[in-house]
Formats: sequence, C-alpha cells, structure tokens
Amino acid sequence: MVLDFIELKKEDILIAGGKGANLGEMTAASINVPRGFVITANTYRAFLKYNNIEDLIKDKLLEAGNDENKLLDVATYFRQIIKSGRFSEDIEKEITNKYSQLGEDVRVAVRSSATAEDLPDASFAGQQETYLNVRGVDDLLDKVRNCYASLWGNRAVSYRLHQGYDQLAVSIAVVIQEMVESQKAGVLFTVNPVSKKDTEMQINASYGLGESVVSGRVTPDTYIVDKSGEILDISIGSKARQIVYGEKDIIEVQVEEDKRNVRALSDDEIVDLVKTGLSIQDHYGRPMDIEWAIRDGQIYILQARAITTLKNNEIDEDKVKAYLKDMKLSKGIRENLGFLLEKMPFAYRPLDYDFMIAINDQKSKIFAEGGIVINSNPQMDQDGIQTLPDGSKSINKNIFKVLKIIKKIKDFDYCSSKCEEFMTQYRDELDGIKNIDFNKMNLEESKNFLKYSYLLTKKLAYDRFKYAMFPTMIVFDKYSKIIKKVNPSYTAFDFYWGLDNKTALVNNEISLIGQKVLDDSKLKESILSGASFEDLCARFGNFKEMTDEFMKKNGFKSDYNCYCLEAKTFIEEPDRIVNIIKPMLNLDSKDDLNSGEKDFDDLMEKLKDIYGNKYKRLEKDIKHFRYFHIVREESQYLWESLFYYVRKCVSRINMILLDSEDYKTGVANLFLKDLVKAMDRGYLSEEDKANIRRRQEKFPLATRVWEASKLLVFDAKGDLLKGVSGSAGSVVGRVCIIRNTDEFYKMQKGDILVCHLTDPEWTPLFKLASGVVADTGAALSHAAIIAREFNIPAVLGVGFATSRFKDGDMIQVDGDKGIVRGL
Repeated sequence: MVLDFIELKKEDILIAGGKGANLGEMTAASINVPRGFVITANTYRAFLKYNNIEDLIKDKLLEAGNDENKLLDVATYFRQIIKSGRFSEDIEKEITNKYSQLGEDVRVAVRSSATAEDLPDASFAGQQETYLNVRGVDDLLDKVRNCYASLWGNRAVSYRLHQGYDQLAVSIAVVIQEMVESQKAGVLFTVNPVSKKDTEMQINASYGLGESVVSGRVTPDTYIVDKSGEILDISIGSKARQIVYGEKDIIEVQVEEDKRNVRALSDDEIVDLVKTGLSIQDHYGRPMDIEWAIRDGQIYILQARAITTLKNNEIDEDKVKAYLKDMKLSKGIRENLGFLLEKMPFAYRPLDYDFMIAINDQKSKIFAEGGIVINSNPQMDQDGIQTLPDGSKSINKNIFKVLKIIKKIKDFDYCSSKCEEFMTQYRDELDGIKNIDFNKMNLEESKNFLKYSYLLTKKLAYDRFKYAMFPTMIVFDKYSKIIKKVNPSYTAFDFYWGLDNKTALVNNEISLIGQKVLDDSKLKESILSGASFEDLCARFGNFKEMTDEFMKKNGFKSDYNCYCLEAKTFIEEPDRIVNIIKPMLNLDSKDDLNSGEKDFDDLMEKLKDIYGNKYKRLEKDIKHFRYFHIVREESQYLWESLFYYVRKCVSRINMILLDSEDYKTGVANLFLKDLVKAMDRGYLSEEDKANIRRRQEKFPLATRVWEASKLLVFDAKGDLLKGVSGSAGSVVGRVCIIRNTDEFYKMQKGDILVCHLTDPEWTPLFKLASGVVADTGAALSHAAIIAREFNIPAVLGVGFATSRFKDGDMIQVDGDKGIVRGL
C-alpha cells in the first residue's frame, strides 16, 4: 500500500502514477532526489471500498454517460464524499510509520500522481492537486484525501472525456516528498521546447521554492544553453516575488530589488544543471522536463517527465520505424538473437561497439576458416545508431577445409593443451598491465595501449571461442545423449555440476561472507538497514577483511561482460557486493546458503555403471568438457579485467583531448579508427567534434531504435509468453521483478525471479527462487546453466516478462514447454 521511492521503477505507473514511478526510477539511478514515499493507487482503491464509494461512483458514471454537464455534476458529489472518508486503521498506521521515518513533523510536499499522468503520449500534469509545506500526520492524511478528490476535478474529468480515457481506468497515487527549502528553483527542458532543437536546453529559474515558476506566478529568467553548458541566450525575468515557507503554508514575499534584475543562476550552476539534465535524459532515452531546486550549492531533482509537446524531434517514432522497416528475421535468426541480446541488452556507443565487435567477430572468423560465412554482428551507422544483424549466410572456398577443422576441434587433448598455453600467456599479460599509471600517460602512450588492448581482446576472444567454446558445442548433442541415459531430462550442461568455474568460485566466496554476516547480528542489521560498502568497511573490521580478500580474487568481475566502456567491476562499484549479500539474509538459516547444488560424483558413478568398459575414455572426455567451461569463464574474466584498464585509458584520453573524464559524452562517441587518427595528430578535428556532438545528441534515438529492434525478436502474441526452455519442470509462484543488483533485497524465498537477464553475480538469487523467467537468453545463458544446477524451472527469451508482469503477480513457469502463463 505504501512504498519508498527506492522500491519503484519507471514501469510502475499503474501503482505509483507517473510522478511516483519517475521519482523511484531516479532514486534507484542515484540521482539526487529528496527522500519520500508513495501511497499507491491500491490504497486509493482500498479507500473507496472501505468507505463504500466504489460502487456508487460506478453507478453514477453509468447514469451520466458521456454527457459532460452530468459528468461534472456527479464529479462534484464524488469530491465531497471522498473528502469526508476515512482510512482503515491498518493503512493509516502504515502511512504514519512511513512519515515518521522522514523525521518528526518534517515538512513534505503532497503531490497527486494519477496513474495515467506523465505518460509520453498524453500529459495529465497539473490536473490534480499538490500541497506544499504539509506538517504533521493529521494534515498529511487530510491532504491525501484532497488529492484523491482532485482526481474528480472538473478539468480532469473533462480532459479524460475529450481524450477518450475511461473515467474508471484512471486511478491515483499520492507522492509524499521531503521538501527542500530552496534558494533557487525552476524547470529544465533537455530539448528547447520553442525551437525544438535537441542541441539546446532551456532553463527557467527564479528565487525561493519552485512553485513560483511551475505555477506561472513569477516571470523567471530563461537561459538557452547548448549541451556543453555554453550560454546561447539569456532573458532576465522580473522575478518580483518568491514563494517561501510560512508558518502553516507557503507564502509569497517580495524579492529584494538588487536581485531582481540580475541572473538567478551562475555559470557553474548552469553547467551542473546541464550535466544533471543530460544524465536524466540519457537514463530515460528521451527528452525530459525536469523540476529542480538548489540549496547551499546542491542540486535536487523534484520531478522529471517526458516532454510531450515535441512532435518533430530526433526521437519521433517515424524515425525509429524507418530503421526497422526492411528488417526481416527468420525463426532461426530470432532464436540466435535471443542469446545475443542477453549479452547486448542496451545500445552501444561507437567506441564500445568496436570492442564488442572485436569479440563477436572472432566467432565469424572461425566459421569462415571452415568455409561458412555468417553475418552475426549488429550494424552501426555514422550516426551511432545500432540495428540487428541480418543473419545472412554463404560459403567460401575454405569449405573444403571444414572436415579438417572439425577434426582438430574434436581433439580434446589438443584443445586442452592450447587452452593451458594461452591462459598462462594472457594471465601474464594482464599482470604486466596492473603496474601502469594511467593518470601519467601522454597521448602517444594512451594510443599505444588502446591499440594493444583492442588487439589483445581479439586474440583472447579468438582463442576462447576456438579452443574452449567450439569444442563443447560441437559435441553437445552427443554428450546430451550420453547423460540422458541417467535421466531423460538432463542435457550436456548438467556435466557442469559442482564445477569450480569463476561463477561458482565468486558465488561460493560470497556465500561464505553471507554465512559470517548471519553470525554477526550488528553487521547483519547494518546491511539490512541500507549501509553502504564504505560505511560497513569503516565500522566492521571483519567485513573489510573478508571483502578485501574477495576483491583480490574477484574484483574485476563486471556487471556486463560484453561492454567495455559501460561495464563496471566490483572494484568500481563495491556496493554491488552488499546488494548480493542482502537477499541471502532472507534465508531461513546458514545451511540454505549451501543447498541446491547437485552431486557430480554420484552422476559419474551412475555413468560408470551404465557404460562399463567405455567409461574410462568417457571420464577423460568429460574432464576436458568441464575444463573447457572453466576456461570459458576464466578467459571472460581476463577480458573483463582488461576492460577495466581500457576504461582508465579512455578516461585519460578524454581528459587530454576534452579536459574531462566523462568519456561517455566525449570520445566514446568516436569509432576506434577515428580516435586513433585524432591521437596521431594530437587533437580532435572539427569533424571529430561534430561526430561527437551529433552521436551524443542522437544517442536517445539509438537507444529507442535498439529497444524497438529487440522487440522484433520475441513473440508477444496471445495470452502466453513463449520462450525457450532453460531448465525443466513446472512451478507456480509469486513474481519478484529484479532489474539490477540494487533490487536484490526484494527477493524472498520461493519467489519466481523475473528479470531482463542474469549475470554470474545473480547466482545467490537462485538459492531463493522457485523458478526463473528472463526476457533474453537461451540454452547457453548463465540463467539456464545455474537454474539446471539448482533444479528449478527456467524459461528464457520471452521478451516482455519484466513489462508484462509486476511484483506480486502469480504466474506459472513451464520449463518443459518453454512458456510462462499469468494466473
């Protein structure tokens, strides 16, 4: 009924409304949003039922029909009875508890958040009430009732009628947000709403609380700036009055004469606002209308919504469709892309794209050595817009060598020795990199390292695919037939039980930390209360000692292993360790941390009984098969380690060329060959700068095109979500949607994990889950392998589970048929 901002995402409009969902989304994205919570739309519906208003509203609306005058008459009546209603004892207690957590009688804003508000296709902003400077729980509850009543305000009812919205389909949540006693406040549009130029931003600013600007009570300053923060135009507003705190409400007072005719914002404040606006636009992938406040030099974001008045901008849906119109995907290509998209969930920037291609190209290179030419790479144009591969296939003259190559790949002794050789070589190379001081590199040294790391990525990926991945896949069906004699539901992946690969080692060490935390009540309490990694290390010596050791062994494990520049390691984001531990603390006992894994030795004993004299050779081959999987994971860890250093190098390059470490808005928008040319000459050309600006401006479009491209891969028709079977079995359970490690804390034992994709660090969640559903993935994916090991059903590559379901929904996961059904 009542949820903290951190528990909400932008997709939660149906329970939190547009305002509440966006505040939760930004809080989770570490944007500086004042604390608060949302009284959900479920509470509004419960309030109507508790006061016997729900059926009355339905009956009166039915009588009024589409007659606007009659509708407005009944709406007046609705407002009266809602304002006189009461909350149930349980709900009132829950709201009171949440409010008290913000502080004693703290000043809050109480804002209506209609469940259709702030959608990109229709703006409902301003149709419901907002109350500022609310203090005390009685006043708070009164204002919440007023917000409920405002859902039936004349303007709101008329708007819904004329726009064709069902009056009953729109519900309302209420946002309770700690107020910022701002010295300056206003609105920022990440695209100039007048000229429609997406190279420009518009900032409106005045003194006091932002209500003066939002409500139009004052003529604010207007600043037109480009996205580097350079001021293009200033219009000084009169700013004659400002809104400030009063004793019981907000009041209007005059602004001092000497402040009226001067700029409200300094250059530095404008630059900081532009950076904040860009980060919010990048996060949402579209132009945004942002309410902000400044107190003691710190920027607070009070609200953000999509700009709904732009029709001819760079993210017009027609432009998105233009990239997709000729894209036709066969069933086979779609199946392959289900796995590919697990590795590439979001759009790349050009430099990141080149490093991804350095990896992905190696599979195509190996196929081409055997005469098979496959186009499996996503495409990127000169605007930095990425689209799906066409999946075309052909053969070349090497087709006559294919049998020879297959014979070599099937030679497990040979491939195993090659793996041992190259793993030693690459470990030694990585050890040499650790001593480089990237902060002291000059441009020539940076260029040389970037070229070296790109070539090293290609070599490492080639060896990994040819001598570890391909040997296992070429015999996969054969090994599946072998193991099915033990159990018909098994596949070759079940030979990975109990394997000490990198994923298992990371998981086991995290589990050991979790066990020790369960023994330390104060440490456990601190983790559950939201303490940061840094704070925990400072306060608990044993925690620091455990995690220091973990970092030495596993610190380079990253969240997205096929992204060079977008990924982050444990070293860079150590709070991820805390997030992984949190769900473990929901287990019943320490013993549960070690439960679920299957007995590999027992499996081999059964094979020995079945195969008799043939077992010795089979046992040797299975050891190779398992070793190749270890190499697969260890080699991936090596390139994750390399990418950590590449990010340091690119940050240094960006600092030298653009005097900033923010490479995402800088040199990451150049392709590698163009960046190398720029480093050769010692500076960015005008063409380079134009490419950076254009691609940065078009990145929201690139994001939208990639999201739309992915939708072509999955089947969204009918009542069922169809995917691929990752692990056999069937289960019914409660949905828990997890989008990133920040949400791990939500997972409870027995929940069905519903996610976009999983990564090795997600493994602890499988100890809690009764089943797994992922938008992307295939039989090779991490989720499939781990689900099999823990013997829980998994369906992958369903495309839309994270948007189709919400937390608490009951679903059936049928891992045998590869389908998910909402119940």
